[in-house]
This record gives sequence, structure tokens and C-alpha cells, in this order.
Amino acid sequence: MAKETKISKTEIKKPETTTKTMTRQMRRRAIIAFVGLVGFGLSAIISQLFIMQVLDTDEWQKRAVAQQLSDIEISPNRGQIYDANMNILAQTREVCTIVMSPKNIEDDATRILIADELSAMLDVDRDTLYEQACDSDSQYKVVKAKVDKSVGDSFIEWVSEKELTGVFRIITDYKREYPMDNLLSSVLGFVGSDNQALEGLEVKYDDLLSGTPGRLVTALNARGDELPSKLPYENTVDAEDGYSLVLTVDQYIQQVTEKYLAEAVKEYGATNRGCAIVMDVQTGAILAMATKSDYNPNDYLTIADPDVAAQIALLSGDEKSQAIIQARNEQYRNKAVSDFYEPGSVFKTITAAIGLEEGLVSEESQFVCKGYYDGIPGVDPMKCHVYPRNHGAENFVQAIANSCNPVFMGLNVEIGAHRFFKYYTGFGFTERTGVDMLGEPLVTSSLYHQEDAIKPVDLATSSIGQTFKVTPLQMITALSAIANGGYLMQPYVVQQVLDSNGNVVSNTEPVIKRQVISNDTSERMSAMLENAVSSGAIKNAYVAGYRVAGKTGTSEKTETRAEEDEEENVIEVIASFGGYAPADDPRVAVLVMIDEPQTLKSGGGVAAPVAKKILEDVLPYLGIEPQYTEKELAELNKTVPRVIDKTVATAQSTLKSSSLKSQVVGNGATVIKQVPEAATSIPKDGTVWLYTDDSELVTTTVPDFKNKTVSQVSQLASSSGLNIQLSGIAAGGGDPKSIKQSIGAGQKVPKGTVVTVEFIYEDTVR
Repeated sequence: MAKETKISKTEIKKPETTTKTMTRQMRRRAIIAFVGLVGFGLSAIISQLFIMQVLDTDEWQKRAVAQQLSDIEISPNRGQIYDANMNILAQTREVCTIVMSPKNIEDDATRILIADELSAMLDVDRDTLYEQACDSDSQYKVVKAKVDKSVGDSFIEWVSEKELTGVFRIITDYKREYPMDNLLSSVLGFVGSDNQALEGLEVKYDDLLSGTPGRLVTALNARGDELPSKLPYENTVDAEDGYSLVLTVDQYIQQVTEKYLAEAVKEYGATNRGCAIVMDVQTGAILAMATKSDYNPNDYLTIADPDVAAQIALLSGDEKSQAIIQARNEQYRNKAVSDFYEPGSVFKTITAAIGLEEGLVSEESQFVCKGYYDGIPGVDPMKCHVYPRNHGAENFVQAIANSCNPVFMGLNVEIGAHRFFKYYTGFGFTERTGVDMLGEPLVTSSLYHQEDAIKPVDLATSSIGQTFKVTPLQMITALSAIANGGYLMQPYVVQQVLDSNGNVVSNTEPVIKRQVISNDTSERMSAMLENAVSSGAIKNAYVAGYRVAGKTGTSEKTETRAEEDEEENVIEVIASFGGYAPADDPRVAVLVMIDEPQTLKSGGGVAAPVAKKILEDVLPYLGIEPQYTEKELAELNKTVPRVIDKTVATAQSTLKSSSLKSQVVGNGATVIKQVPEAATSIPKDGTVWLYTDDSELVTTTVPDFKNKTVSQVSQLASSSGLNIQLSGIAAGGGDPKSIKQSIGAGQKVPKGTVVTVEFIYEDTVR
């Protein structure tokens, strides 16, 4: 029998749990800890509330407003920009923004109607418009901005016809326009499609021009949708119009300057454009500032130069994109203000003025030009521009007229580093001019020779305007100082600021920076520079009846020339002319700079004729009376040749060779009648009317020429299409007035008719 085995369970005893009573000290500690935690939490909350409600109040209010309100900006009317005679150069045209309230659309048929018809009228995407119309929670959806007024008027008629006045609204907006297109574009700049100023005066004076935007505010619910239409909230804050600018620039002078500059840039194939400035020498006011080629600010994204545009069209990808950016930046650049260049012989006016002011030279000083200057030991002889020829014996007046390099090199070495740098600084070449425009670059010491580092060879080359750089604006400002008695003026282009009601807010007064030379030196320089134009080598700037003072310059762009290329004919040059008139009573200065002309490379041949044409038009326009010499009077009139029975082309060529203009009437190939008739005496540059068929004579009304100056009579005759014969004009000074005319005022005569106007000098009538 098996033995039974019993397994006994071992009893595991649990330890006894002992509960201790919390002591008073422990209870106190717990309470303190709890209170501390609560206090810390409350402090954090209070601190955050303080930050939100006190320190960051504005920020949280903005967030709340942004969450609760829909804000649509209303554009202000940007201020106008006027020329000196209040002709509009930049203006804002009223356009509109069309806004839709989808929650007011009653049914889907109306949504389809809107999408179908309005998309075609406004040239917007039909599906996008339908999607907007279906957003029934929205009260404001912008359908299209910058809508022309004519389209807006058609839209209003459509809304009325479809009885949708509760669905749409129009918000007035503005679009910037430049009615003269390219005129003054490099100065004005432009405004982008979003009304943001991007270039030129538009940027410089944006704070004044832009005005203050208005607001159209509507309430939103917690989800960010407009409140139900039964509880609309809307608030309109009117925009404040911007101020307007009145410039010193004269539209007529600007047009003349741009016309002749553009012709020269094209005729001489300038590869790096050109610029011209006309300045009032007495005030520093800029009457014209042009860069050609330029661009149309109404279409500023288009590359204006057709040759450049054609080259870019051949590119692709990133290369094309980069080329477009570069071309745009180049055409926007105001060359007259922003470009540094070596002024060449125009700078000899400064060297001469220093020599006169310091008493180192006079008009009678004698020199001998050997064709080179070898006055610096250890330096190779430096050539005169006529080398291997020479000017021989000459006085200082002749040296200026001859633009003799050796004379000026020797003079500047004698002037020395200290005196030269003192006047170089005095004439403003080491600093910005301070003109009220953007784009004037920083003038660094790398652009000119420092006083403590100027060597004799640097003085020699600097005397003729080489081895340092200035801007065209700096150069004409310095020339104006030579003209006006020695006063360096601060140039400016904005004359007045007007508020939206036309009241003058500010007016610019001329600023004299300092006097650089004496009045005596100024007058002596004017006489010598006038001699250089009338009797010297600068006859291309000569204007009959006016004393023009000036100097040409032809500077070599040696930095662009390959070192291994020693051929002179491949060196690019800058052709320039700087001068002013009348020399005996200076009023206006002109600087013309043509960069890299190709067909002719001289300041006298390329730039001086541009200045001549500008002055020929500008001086009479400003009411400056001509004073003719005996020789000028003899050459004043031309005899009209017979051109009847000649072809039109031959007739025009014949008249042009006689310094006469022509106007063709009719569609025939041969001239059958001319006015005035052959052998008639008319002024140089007068107009002969050529008739090629049986067309009626083109007539005009004779104006009243009496009691007017020569310039006023000339302008009246030109605008009326008449030729005038001046009678009683004598050589020399005086301001004659007209007393009689051969054909009475008010009579109808064929255009081209000659009217003799008799003048008398008032001082002889006493």
C-alpha cells in the first residue's frame, strides 16, 4: 500500500502596515508648497496678461482686428509731376476695382450669367469667376483691378441692365501715366503696376507723391467669413491725395535737348549711349537732362533699344533672363548723374582758371608748342593732340583756342599738387553735387589723385582731363561756376512742392556752396573761351548773334583697351563739349557727352554741333536777344534759288545746300510752284514751300509783329509759317524793337511769304 505524502502549505505573513499621523510641521510645509505653486501659476498668468494687455497691446489689437475685420485698401491719387511751365509730365488716371458680393446672388442661373458675360467683358477667367460667385458666405470678392474707365462705364451699364446693383460695386483706383512717353524718363523714373515707385524722382519723392491709402473695412464672424447680410458692417476711410512736384525742367528745352542728342547718338553710332544737361548758371536749376537711348516709362519692362532686344531674342534660359535684367537696368540708368568718365580737354577750363586765379599765367603769356611736353625728368615726352605737328609760338588765349596739351601740362606742373587739389576740391570734384535726385554715386578717393600722392606726371595728365573721373553733372556744375563769377551752385531739379489743392508747400531757393574763383577770373575766362568758339578751333559750337563760350573734349577710354592692341584706331573715346552763353552775360550752360562714337571720334566733330543746335533753339526761347556782328549780318539772309520743274528730291537738295528748309505740298513728283519765288531774299534756315500739283496754296494769317524784339518776331514768324526780312538791325549791342511790317496784321497770305519787319533802337529815339 502506497504511502500517502502530504504537502503542507507554508503561510506567508504580510508585513504589518503602520499608519503615521501627519505632524503639524508637515502640514504647514504642504500648505506653503501649495500656496507657492498657486502663487507661481497666478504670477505667470498675471505676467502674461500684463504683457498682452499693456506691453503688446498694439500687436494683439492688430491680431484681433485682422481676425474680426476684412480690410480692402483704397489707393490714393498720386501727385502730379509738372515741368517749369505746369505742363504735366506724370499723372494718375482714374481706373477702378470691381468688387462682387456673392452672398447677394440669388440663384445659380445668375452665377452662370455673371461668369459667362462678365468674364468676356473684363477679360478674366470664366471658371475662376464662377467659383468666386459660388462663395455664398462672402460679401467681397475682387473681380478685377485697374479697369479702364471706359470699360468701367460699360460694366456699370451692364450691371444696371441685368439688375445686379446689389451684387457689384466699383472702388475708385488710379494708374500712373506719362503723357510725353520717353521725355525725361531717365529723370522721372516710373511707378509699377501695383503703384509702387521703382525709379527716378518717383522713388526719391515717393513719401510726398504717394499720399495716404484709404480703407474699406467689413466685419467677419468667428470662422473668418463676412457677417450675415442682415447685419452688415462696413466702414470707409477716405484716401488722402499725394503732393505734386513742379520741376525746374522746361518741357520745350528738354524736347530740343533730347532731339539733337538722339540724332547724334544714332548718327555717330555711339555704343554706350550719350547724355546732355542744360543748367541755369546763376541758380544751379536744371533746365534739361537727357540720356539717349532711354525708355518709355509707360512700358518700362520692354527693352527700348531694338538692337539690344534683337540680341536678347537669340538667347534662352537663364542667359536670356540675366540679359533682360541687365538691359533694363542699363536703360533705366541716368547717365548724366550716375556715370563717371574722364572729361578730357573740357577740364582745361578748370586748369586755366586755376592758373589765372593764382597769377601764374595771363592772356599775354607766351609759349612754344613743340608738339610734345618733355618737362618732367625721367618721363617720356607726352604728345600734343596735333603731333607730329605743333602749334609753335602762341599766347595763352591762343593756347586755349588751340587746346594745346603741352601748355596746360606745363602750367599744371607749375600749379603743383597742393594748389591743384585745393581747387579740384573747391570745384566740387571730390564730393557729390547734392542734387535732389537718386543715383548720384559715392565719390571715392580711387577716382582721383590724392594730394599727398600726386606726382608731376599725374599733374600733367590731369591738366588735360585724363587719369581721373567725374560725372557729367559735376562737370557742368564746375563750368557754371566759371561762368557765374566763381560761385559753385548746388544743382536741383524740383522747384516747388504743391499740396492737393495746389498750394505751395515748399519752394527751392538757390544754394551757393562756395566761391571758388574771383569775378575777375570768371570774366577773363569767359572772354577766352568765347574766342575759342568764335575764332578758334571750336567753330562747330558757334551760334550767330550769340557769344558762346566753350571747350571740347576727346578722352581716350584706355581702361577698355586690350594691352596687346596698340592700334590707335581701336581705342574707344568719349566725345564731349561744355560751354555756356552769352559769354558776356552767362545764362545757360550746356554739357554734351557722347560715349564711344564709332564713325567720328572727336568732341569738336560729334558733341559741339549738338550743343550748337541746342543753344540755337534755347537762347531765343529764353528771350535772350541776338547781337549780330557785321559779318553775321552779311550772312544772315539767303537768296532763294529757282527749283520749279525740278524733282522734289533735287529741289530739296538744292535748298538745303543754300541753308534753306522746304515744305512739300501735293503728291506730284515735280515742283510746279514755289513760295517765295526765286531770287527772293529770306533769312538763313527759312522755309520754301514747294507745290507739286494744283493744290490750293496753304495760307496763314499775318500776326502783329510791331513793338516786339527780334526773338519774339522770329518766333511769331516761325509759328505762322512765314519768312521775315529784318530791316534796321545794326552790328553790336542794343535791343531794337519792331516798329513797322510790310504786310499788315490779320491779312491772309500763302505760307512761306516774306514779311519785312523794320526795327529801331530805342536809345536813338530819345
